[in-house]
Amino acid sequence: MRTYVLQLTLSAAAAAAATPSAYAHSDVLVRSDGARVLIGAASDLDGEEGGPEFDLTTRVFEGVLLNPAAPTPPFGFDFERDEPGFYSQPGLAVGQDLPASAGLALALEPLTISSGTDSVFYWDGAGEVAFEPLSTAQPGVDFTFQPMAPAPFATTDALGAVDDHPLFGLTGGAADGVYLTQVRLAVDGLAPSEPFLMVWLASSVITTEELAESLEESLEAFEEGGPAPIVAGVDFTFFEEAVEFAEGIPEPSAAVLAAFALAAAARRARS
Repeated sequence: MRTYVLQLTLSAAAAAAATPSAYAHSDVLVRSDGARVLIGAASDLDGEEGGPEFDLTTRVFEGVLLNPAAPTPPFGFDFERDEPGFYSQPGLAVGQDLPASAGLALALEPLTISSGTDSVFYWDGAGEVAFEPLSTAQPGVDFTFQPMAPAPFATTDALGAVDDHPLFGLTGGAADGVYLTQVRLAVDGLAPSEPFLMVWLASSVITTEELAESLEESLEAFEEGGPAPIVAGVDFTFFEEAVEFAEGIPEPSAAVLAAFALAAAARRARS
């Protein structure tokens, strides 16, 4: 498994090379270019805001986890939810259709932020955004989803369509805060996707689906210039700060290009 080193102190060259975007509460759109899995956003699938809308540029996704009164058996998650989902339909205007009867499998990918490497990072939401490797910040806590690769969590139908919601969760006595993961999606018959980021909010006050949906609506309104996203007496502005942080992480290919640019600049400076 490859580790992508994402240094957040890269120069403006790296920032200019990275062009990620995030759609709060969108599902993950799964398409192909005929050879490789392509990832983007599938938003407003119910058409309430004039959608649906699809893109192949989004690489940062948001998830609001629940603090369940009764965890889904047999997993015993501290926090869990089956959002976002993974979606594709034949004939969409972006990308190519997926193969028929193809399994979809999701796997965590390690990344490095500053000097720490892990497959999951954690920030408690206090002060400036400062993600730490989860293994350091909360030893024994684990982020997972069911089922994990290599087992498929979904299979496309005879036309290549899929609309599935795997269960994501935290175990081991997880604390409230923000969790950052990098994942890669594999589809049978295609090369896996490029890695993409998923930012997760875990809060003890979000105990029902209704509260989670209310928070999602408040976060979306806040992103569009509305009031602070306050739900159940908690101001969740810090979560949007974490998402902005994730949006600033360059894609692996952009990070490599930026590293080459920095090396070239250093060589010119020495000459």
